Amino acid sequence: MRVVFFSCCEFTVSLFLAILTYLSLVYSKEDLSMRFYDLLLLIVEIVVCSLIVIRVYHQSQHRDMYQRSQKVGIPENYRRKITTVIKYHLVMSNVIVVIPVLCTISLDWVRMGDPFTFPSIDVLPIKTTNVTVYVCKYILYALPTYFAHLEMCFMNVTFMYSTGAVKGHFQILEERVEEAMATQDEEKLKIAIKYHQQTLKFFKDMKTVYEKSLLIAIEVSMLYIGLSGCTMIQVMQGFVDPIILGLCMGSCVSTFMTISIYCICASNMYDLHDGILNAIFEQQSCFSRNKSFKQLVLMMMTRATVSLEFRVYSIFTINLNLLVKILKFTYTLLNVLLTSVNRQFKETAK
Repeated sequence: MRVVFFSCCEFTVSLFLAILTYLSLVYSKEDLSMRFYDLLLLIVEIVVCSLIVIRVYHQSQHRDMYQRSQKVGIPENYRRKITTVIKYHLVMSNVIVVIPVLCTISLDWVRMGDPFTFPSIDVLPIKTTNVTVYVCKYILYALPTYFAHLEMCFMNVTFMYSTGAVKGHFQILEERVEEAMATQDEEKLKIAIKYHQQTLKFFKDMKTVYEKSLLIAIEVSMLYIGLSGCTMIQVMQGFVDPIILGLCMGSCVSTFMTISIYCICASNMYDLHDGILNAIFEQQSCFSRNKSFKQLVLMMMTRATVSLEFRVYSIFTINLNLLVKILKFTYTLLNVLLTSVNRQFKETAK
């Protein structure tokens, strides 16, 4: 109940600021730099609202998957990676909040009661000399940053934990298959087949839970890459402040890290069936057993051919090839944009 209440509060604040940012963007009389910053904030707030809705919708499935995975646990290297990701989001959320404060303080002409200055857009232009109101206003603007990192951290950590649980399931399954093949025990092989079926169901449930979130995360990442490229051109032409480009590049680095987590963790699952097949083929004597045992072996071999590919709505497959394609797309986009800018500079020089 507390989680639902916190999620409702989080959603309400994010939606409120998203509406204000949208109105500020539509009726903005500011320069291109501020409109770009408005757009970045609007995208972040929409993504946060979407992830909250998806998380609450799949809350029962998350709880069920966690309870099922607790019996198995995850490999130690996954635990270390999860700890690193949590630390990263904790540090970055505070860094992103502190930088605007330092930028504002560093401006000599800023006085208490002035609307927030660049790089913090002011969608609530309340002029006041009350320090408490001013601080509360800044805290309100800082909340979406923490909410965004909180939602992304939850998504990244739970995805890594789920893929680690799948790997843990397959490690146990491989041991059971090896034991059943070595002793040529039909009952143990039946238990291994049933356990394999449950593991495949866990994998299927995991795909259902994360499909929507992964689609949003990767699409937004591509959008940020495109915006960063456009911003780079605007900075070179003097229309946009370089700080906006820095914010875009920082967001791109964060999105690349997130995509790398998904692609690497998903790729680590693709060869999990190899251990089972190796355990079957290493025991040549099993093929001389009775017919029922052969049928069980063939059943296990057939199920071991099931692909563990993580496809997102048949749009793309989460693997290392996707990461390489995104990197190639980024490199190509930057090359095209830089070539276009150089051509414009040459024409202007003439």
